[in-house]
Amino acid sequence: MNAYEIEQIEKQMKGDLRQPVGYADWENVARHARQERAQMIGKVFSGFLAAAAAKVAGLARLMRRTAAECTDARLRHN
Repeated sequence: MNAYEIEQIEKQMKGDLRQPVGYADWENVARHARQERAQMIGKVFSGFLAAAAAKVAGLARLMRRTAAECTDARLRHN
């Protein structure tokens, strides 16, 4: 391939980029955007659930610890 052919291909590529997107191509872009959005929503939701589960587990540990301390205190006084 010589310099002239490369120059013509570059001109054609620049021209193609300026043309409006066709209907079929636009549908592909929209479908891809919907897929990315669904993936991001899934990641955010799973992160939220993981954080909520960690909070519940921490609360359960705190409740068990408090119950154990209260039981120990009652057993020492009796």
